[in-house]
Amino acid sequence: MGLFDLFKSPEQRKQQEQINQLRKQIFPGGRQQQEQEVQEVRQLLNFKYSKEATEYAYCYAVTSYFTSNFTNGNELTDVILRNSKCAVSREDAAKIAQFAVLKRHYNSNDSIGQTLQQKSDGEKLFMVAFGAIVEIKRAYKDLTNFGKFEVLLFNSLIALQEYQSNYPEKYENMQEDFFRNLFKQARVYNIPMTDYELADFVNSRFETYLLEIIRFFDEEEDGYMLLKIYTLFYEQPLEPNPETSFDLFEYAAFLPALMQMRNYVIEKSFTTI
Repeated sequence: MGLFDLFKSPEQRKQQEQINQLRKQIFPGGRQQQEQEVQEVRQLLNFKYSKEATEYAYCYAVTSYFTSNFTNGNELTDVILRNSKCAVSREDAAKIAQFAVLKRHYNSNDSIGQTLQQKSDGEKLFMVAFGAIVEIKRAYKDLTNFGKFEVLLFNSLIALQEYQSNYPEKYENMQEDFFRNLFKQARVYNIPMTDYELADFVNSRFETYLLEIIRFFDEEEDGYMLLKIYTLFYEQPLEPNPETSFDLFEYAAFLPALMQMRNYVIEKSFTTI
């Protein structure tokens, strides 16, 4: 017990003990792990803030996430911004939140950089597809869990195409790890399908999203709109035969966000592996 602990009430000492135990769960590698992750966050933010400011914001974010029932980084971004001591911009708060989400999702005891190094190509590629969901949420708006799974399937198709194009000799061996993670995430989102139904659904959606992208970039179909993708993401996720939305006002805001997310997946699929 430290000197100042003598002046704490039993309730305060119990609370401090709980905080210390929580910190051990979040940073089992101790102070060294915490400092390494803070350094990675500082790099992520281009060293815009002091070490102390970055450390406070990150530790607050990751502690909040570990002790919450948040389902996405968007909620965590708002929590960070509501804390007046977290002196970061909304854009940077979103980056911190995404880092915390990835850390918790993969239950890593190491830094995210170390985690990526230790993962197989299939797991890394899945992290790209999964992590990109935050791009469309940040640029447009949030999704339901079913909508997130639709977005994950869209991103997965893009990521798999990029990987097959760049590493055709490794593609077949990579798929098992990728789809194991994809099916695991389906269970996290409580997708109401058996494994057999889910496999069939994934193949069907890949065909749908591929056809939509082909038509969108086909010069002979100039002006083709990705309204079906908007519908599947936001209005009728998991529906086998959805009625396509014609909400052009929403589509005008949705399309740039979709393209931003697609570009992110393409870039990260090439640079992360």
